[in-house]
Amino acid sequence: MFDREEIEAITGGKVVGNGKIAGISTDTRALKPGELFIPLKGKNFDGRKFLKKAPLALDVKDGLAALHKLAAFHRNKFKIPFIGVTGSVGKTTVKDMLSSILSQEMEVLKNEENLNNEIGVPLTLLKLNNKHKAAVIEMAMQGLGEIEELARIVKPHVAVITNIGEAHLKFLKTKRNIAKAKAEIFTYLKKGDFAVINQDDEFFEHLKQRVKGKGKRVMTFGILEKAEVTPKDLMGIKLPVPGEHMIMDALAAIAAAKVLGVKNPSIKKGLEEFCPSSKRMQVILKENGTKILNDTYNANPQSMAAALKVLADLPGRKIAVLGDMLELGKISKAAHRRIIRLARDLKIDRVYTLGKLWPKVTTPEKNRKTLLKKLKKFIRPRDIILVKGSRGLKMENIVAAVVEWQTCLPAGRHVR
Repeated sequence: MFDREEIEAITGGKVVGNGKIAGISTDTRALKPGELFIPLKGKNFDGRKFLKKAPLALDVKDGLAALHKLAAFHRNKFKIPFIGVTGSVGKTTVKDMLSSILSQEMEVLKNEENLNNEIGVPLTLLKLNNKHKAAVIEMAMQGLGEIEELARIVKPHVAVITNIGEAHLKFLKTKRNIAKAKAEIFTYLKKGDFAVINQDDEFFEHLKQRVKGKGKRVMTFGILEKAEVTPKDLMGIKLPVPGEHMIMDALAAIAAAKVLGVKNPSIKKGLEEFCPSSKRMQVILKENGTKILNDTYNANPQSMAAALKVLADLPGRKIAVLGDMLELGKISKAAHRRIIRLARDLKIDRVYTLGKLWPKVTTPEKNRKTLLKKLKKFIRPRDIILVKGSRGLKMENIVAAVVEWQTCLPAGRHVR
């Protein structure tokens, strides 16, 4: 329950309407009874135009600033562990894995789906209640300063960086700038808090040096280097999702769990019961035995390569349906060529591409309907089809067009 006078004092706005405030929303189309509407403003919309449509609304000039102030105030009411997770690849998986581990011992709050930005993070924090004993908050960004702002609101006690990759090069130009932006998650760590860092990452030393201040500690995970958490910590644990890259994600989750003092049986059970968020390497089985790997949430060179390797390791005729990888800046053409070479090296049986960035040798389709016609003619029962691309390509529409039903399979049934 949120106090009307408190909200007005914190935000400088005016609560319009009657009734008790039970929650916060930024979308009048999805308002639930008792939710207070906070208007946001973007390039193509102004939420203030919809104030009269909400039974309860906050009349305020800067809705985003108000949302951040409320979230920070609400977060500070809770004396529980807050874990922040970021990185170029794997942050959602690590968030979900760690949440599954922690939920074996306590009630956990986490971001749902893609609520990981300047709007999603505060909305997630505003769902905190007295039942929650920990919060795992994923943080995304496109430029410098964005994660620092989220960290200011979350104030994590444990800050995890999965890795530094090529995503967002269009905006940040260099991987060093990406590392600098991701390291902002360490800004509000205090004495006794932990930074969890990938020791195999080329920017490990740079990230470690960004953990400034006395009493702040570092926990490392990795495969190649001498980290504190290694594949040995996965002995006896059967991950329910395919892919070598999932091992590194699991190690990051284990490292954070160990920092929090979680027991080994809970780590094992949590990882084995982990179910990925939608569109992230979800295995979809058709009645005719065709298997679709739905990894359509987003794409960059690292995640695309990892997905292709998963496809290559599975038995059967292999088909890759790949959409453009966006926001790569100057490396875009080279990155797309590199992915096509990798697909050939991995002996993928057929590669279909959608978009404008793929090399001409792949005969990329600009029209989704044309691609689907070719795909439907080619696929046979028991084929394995990977579908992946950046969010702007809406590759999930391709998945929807070729599946009859889908489910998140339980542990041990993802790979056959």
